[in-house]
Amino acid sequence: MGTRRTSIAALATGLALALTVSACGGGAGGGAPTDVAAPELAGSAELDALVAAAQEEDCLTLYGVPDESALQGVTDAFTQEYGIDVSFVRLVSADLAQRYSTEAGAGAPAADLILLTHSPFYADALDRGWLTPVDEAGLPAYSGEFPAEYTADDGATPIVQLVPTTLVYNPGLVDTPPSSWEDYADPAYRGELLFAGPRTSPANVAFWQLMRDTYGDDMLRGVAANEPRWHNSAVPATQGVAAGEGAIGFPGVLPIVADLQRAGAPVESAAPTPTTGPEIGLGLTANGPCSDAARLFANYVLSEPGSVFLNDLTGDISPYSAGVSDFVRPEPVSEAQAQEIADLLGAP
Repeated sequence: MGTRRTSIAALATGLALALTVSACGGGAGGGAPTDVAAPELAGSAELDALVAAAQEEDCLTLYGVPDESALQGVTDAFTQEYGIDVSFVRLVSADLAQRYSTEAGAGAPAADLILLTHSPFYADALDRGWLTPVDEAGLPAYSGEFPAEYTADDGATPIVQLVPTTLVYNPGLVDTPPSSWEDYADPAYRGELLFAGPRTSPANVAFWQLMRDTYGDDMLRGVAANEPRWHNSAVPATQGVAAGEGAIGFPGVLPIVADLQRAGAPVESAAPTPTTGPEIGLGLTANGPCSDAARLFANYVLSEPGSVFLNDLTGDISPYSAGVSDFVRPEPVSEAQAQEIADLLGAP
């Protein structure tokens, strides 16, 4: 591992304000490509009937967790295809679930559909009657062409995006980015690791469980020997890497990386395999104000062209993608397992 701390130190002071601004940013980001071609879906009698019903409503509100530029891109493409304007609200997962629950619980849901990190929220919302099971919504693309294995809640919730965990590194300190997660245990990185704690999110602990299953306990002990500095989320860990406080970090969250890059920070991401990460599910509001338009939008992003388009915008993995085999679907990690992982890593 090559280090060039003189040049990085010179950059750190100049980046301090930019990093602060980035940390306060609301949610645009992700580095979505601007040249992704919007799909055109093949027609059918069933789809034509749904299009007519949706166009008669001519309204749609979406709550979503993908970055703002991706939501703008996919809703613009949908509008171009069907002539239906879409309003969207971008929120992080916890805020989206809270807002939706408050509105639905009061009998006044504002969102016609949601794109939200899959969690027990979906099963609860289905049980409460807030969401319509998508497999009962009569969508041409679901469950016909949609990959059956990428569903949850007994088929009621399709998984539309697989968000792979990545790492971040400072190209001013690392000549060649790690090509394997095992590199985290390389003694060359001692004192150079900035990590979000394994128990700071279900996705993080699921990742470390995958590392344990794949490489064994010695890999985690090797990470501990490199004395990582632990943070309460990916934001300060990534900012620290960008400021040269460490060479590599975990996890790499693409919108955070993109915000810092726009601020001029020296930070890049890399994606060793195998990996795991959050899964984004789709939910349809039961008896929503624009339910036919919601069904049409759901059909759009559940079809193969629409699914690939959405994930090309965000840099994530579509269930239809050839790269889907590199993604290991996360499994719940017990409290006992989480504690063992933290102990092996020497994490708080």
